[in-house]
Amino acid sequence: MPHGSLGENLTIEGLLEDSLYVGDTLLFPDCALRVTQPRMPCYKFAATMGHAHSARKMMQSGFSGFYLAVDVPGSIEAGQGFEVEPGLRAMPLSRVRLRA
Repeated sequence: MPHGSLGENLTIEGLLEDSLYVGDTLLFPDCALRVTQPRMPCYKFAATMGHAHSARKMMQSGFSGFYLAVDVPGSIEAGQGFEVEPGLRAMPLSRVRLRA
């Protein structure tokens, strides 16, 4: 599936859920985005995939994407680098469980 087809606003290559914690911050040259929770796929995902349980299976996989809060507003350009600034490291993103 092409980038953006699952409703994502930002696609980041090489950064997976199993390496992030709630509270980690992605530092781009002009902005800062904080990891808040795993992304919860909606009914549109199931409709696109053609399977009623696909959203639940995506959540169970641990690779559903994640939400980011804007701590420092700014702009991001395609191909731009960033650094991960560790937060408290109390809750791994992969251990957060949301109800599907």
